[in-house]
Amino acid sequence: MRLALVINRSAGSFRALPLDATIAGITAALTAAGHGVETHLVGRRDLARTLSAMAGRGELDAVVIGGGDGTILTAVLAGLGRDKPLGILPLGSLNLFARDLGLPLDPIEAARLLSTAQATRIDLAEVNGLPFTIWASMGMHPWIVRRRDHLQRDGMRKWRAMVLAALRAFRRYPMVDVTLGLKEGSLAVKTPMLFITNNAWKEQKPPLSREALDTGTLEIHVAECSGRLALLRLVIEAFLGHWRASRRLTTFTAEEVRVTSRKHRVMVSLDGEVTILNSPLVFKVRPKALSVLIPARAP
Repeated sequence: MRLALVINRSAGSFRALPLDATIAGITAALTAAGHGVETHLVGRRDLARTLSAMAGRGELDAVVIGGGDGTILTAVLAGLGRDKPLGILPLGSLNLFARDLGLPLDPIEAARLLSTAQATRIDLAEVNGLPFTIWASMGMHPWIVRRRDHLQRDGMRKWRAMVLAALRAFRRYPMVDVTLGLKEGSLAVKTPMLFITNNAWKEQKPPLSREALDTGTLEIHVAECSGRLALLRLVIEAFLGHWRASRRLTTFTAEEVRVTSRKHRVMVSLDGEVTILNSPLVFKVRPKALSVLIPARAP
């Protein structure tokens, strides 16, 4: 195949991995399988433009991107993964999508597996027409992510910024007051955390991965926590891997859910990237709308 390899030089893994040696190893793993590879090393500002250009190039058979879940979302927003298969190399902090695909977290080993991978169609989710691949959140989580990003721009390391932002959010305790429009009827909820996942998560310790990628369903998780102590207990249950059985969490399954807020504009995190959307928010699943390269050994 003729491949374009696009590496986000701002990806979190490059704080520990040598940039040049890692890219050379990835390129060698792909070319050893007989693929023609053109490599693009881009920064955060040029990422969306470069990926959009790759999506419009008909002579390419696939585009392999190296980065985290935010980089993958940027690629999907740019139009990759529709007709042109998308390959994933784990170079971010959590690499949730790469874990879902059964890829090793070593990017060079992942490239070796991708060199013989097959294009497979999996589900894509969307909210108000805006796609996301893994999950969306409202309430405390996007509040934390936005403040973490502000602290990082001031020079703080990512994980330290995340902890400080979480402590500030726990003190402020932002709540979401919305109505869920489900097939079974409407439900008013007031919660610090509302999560909507594209297919179901496994019940395991974080970082979570999904049970399947093509069931055509969404899962809606509502934290039933009116106070800080209840939320703290739910967080502990999540880190122990027992969150599905918690009486502090209510879960619904649907193909579509309408979330109506009293506020006109709502802060939402999509795959860890924060945006502001107008209410109501209509979440849908688009069955097998995304084409990705999945190793033969993956489930």
